[in-house]
Amino acid sequence: MISSAVMMMMIIRRWRRAAADTLAGRTFSRTTTTKLLHTTEPHQQRQSPLLLTNNKELRAIVTSFPTGVEYAFGYGSGVLKQQSSSVGMVDIILAVHDPISWHKHNLQSHPHHYSGFARIGGASFVHWMQNLGARIYFHPFVEMDLSVNDVLVRREIKYGVVSTDDFIEDLKCWKYLYLAGRMHKPTVEIDLDSSKQEERTMQEQVNRRDEIAEAQQQNLLAAVSASILLHGGGENKDSLPIVQLHNTIAGISYAGDIRMQTGAEDPNKVKKLVETPGMQALWDNMYSTIYSDMQNSGILTKNEVKVELDLNDIAMRKQLMQNLPKRLQSEKIVGVPDNNDSILQGSELLRTELANIVAPAAKSQSIKGFFSAGVAKSFKYAMAKLAKGRLKK
Repeated sequence: MISSAVMMMMIIRRWRRAAADTLAGRTFSRTTTTKLLHTTEPHQQRQSPLLLTNNKELRAIVTSFPTGVEYAFGYGSGVLKQQSSSVGMVDIILAVHDPISWHKHNLQSHPHHYSGFARIGGASFVHWMQNLGARIYFHPFVEMDLSVNDVLVRREIKYGVVSTDDFIEDLKCWKYLYLAGRMHKPTVEIDLDSSKQEERTMQEQVNRRDEIAEAQQQNLLAAVSASILLHGGGENKDSLPIVQLHNTIAGISYAGDIRMQTGAEDPNKVKKLVETPGMQALWDNMYSTIYSDMQNSGILTKNEVKVELDLNDIAMRKQLMQNLPKRLQSEKIVGVPDNNDSILQGSELLRTELANIVAPAAKSQSIKGFFSAGVAKSFKYAMAKLAKGRLKK
């Protein structure tokens, strides 16, 4: 088998070649997000039937904000169709270069997006709040008027603001498994080249996006490795259905999430994220490079419906463990040869450790919402979540 370090270098080299293609003027599609925004020509993009929010609307939203956004993506049921979902609140994440400066300008441009606490405290207070919990500051239930093709469109959005450095750290280290967990699932990268982000040079923006791309590949490799390890010790040890593997990946960021435990989240959310018609193709595309490299290294064999591998092979489990962020690397997760109980215990230990990462960040983000969004918006958001969760049962 090829070592984890060599596998990671293979993946990174692919990304660097892709970045070189971009600088040379050739178009390509990134596997970190869906290819919905990337077709034969960047400015002749088609609308996918799974994409509920128009590509131009997503760009118009980002353009409405101050400069300094280095990376942006849309996600959730207001962007990608999940079973019977209709166009609802559009969820967007903005990774910014300088959060204090960005919030200062955003407070001037959009003061009504902030709670009374935030408006009184100013940009420094907002930045202090942002650094609590998972280091992201959310604005839910924001009404925005967008000009798309000279037509005025009103959309309701929720946007989160994160430092690019914190974003990259979570992708690589799973410090909070908050945005890293969100990036385990299909998202839609928003084209910043056509938005008003003139504050940073094009080369600086490309460099930062390359950093994010490399970190995301580490994140995806860790997600697949963790999900396979979680299935160790079971009765069926020779193969794993692709749908089941993707469901496990989608569920990583909900392990220990208080919203799932209290019914404040849709109990079928993971299933919708994976099994909505058309979504499986996005998952396959998103993880294609990871599966290809794992197949080339002899870890698994993949076809359209399953991956074939020895889930209880200790050497394979050790290699997969080495793909995880360092905080999760432990020989106890691997198990010992010819001891199925030790493998089961290793899988459960990993499950527990994942929950120990997710739970504090999810809880603190929920509490933080009362101060960042305000009591009224937080209550409205909580009731909307309950309507999808406990009240739907």
